[in-house]
Amino acid sequence: MPRPMTEVPMRKPLTVVALSLLLAACQSAPPIRYYTLVPPKSGEAVAAAQDPAYRVIVETVSIPAQVDTPYLIVREGRSQLQPAEEQRWAAPLADEVRAALIDGLGATATGPGSAADSTLPLYRLRVVLRRFDSVLGRQALVDAGWTVESLHDPARAATCDSQVAASIADGFPALADGHQRAMADLAHRIGTGLDTLQAGKTAEVCVAANSG
Repeated sequence: MPRPMTEVPMRKPLTVVALSLLLAACQSAPPIRYYTLVPPKSGEAVAAAQDPAYRVIVETVSIPAQVDTPYLIVREGRSQLQPAEEQRWAAPLADEVRAALIDGLGATATGPGSAADSTLPLYRLRVVLRRFDSVLGRQALVDAGWTVESLHDPARAATCDSQVAASIADGFPALADGHQRAMADLAHRIGTGLDTLQAGKTAEVCVAANSG
């Protein structure tokens, strides 16, 4: 009597299995989120803009090598830095910082080369960030050294230090918002220093900038 035939299960080709695993991995990967240091422009800020009494060229900004990555870098404990690979800056961090300063300085700010024909007093701003710390649920901190100098009067110049910090809630959106506020505070201080320098009070620039 002939033996009954049994079905042999067909094996999926390895390419099909690999493709299925890859598709599953893509579906389970967390989305990448992008953040900026430039806040949205409010109607009140646009309406309040006035003709500037001077112009300032915001030059390239230097940032610490530890945070010079596309990722938000979070400090954990005293010595550990953790990159958050799904949380990224919309542009290189140095460009984000410079854009935030230009936005915060308002109508007075311009880029290199764009104020060559200005009839207004012209200043140059250089910024070096020594620290750009991010502690989730606690604070966003910026420690900067900055120099402002007149392009027409070399004696009219000042170099100052400013440290600003913003308390934040937990989560990466709150962290990015905290750094936005810290950069706006830094831009305000630099703007106050520039106003003081324009008024001819060179010796008072740093005190005025950090007084409030």
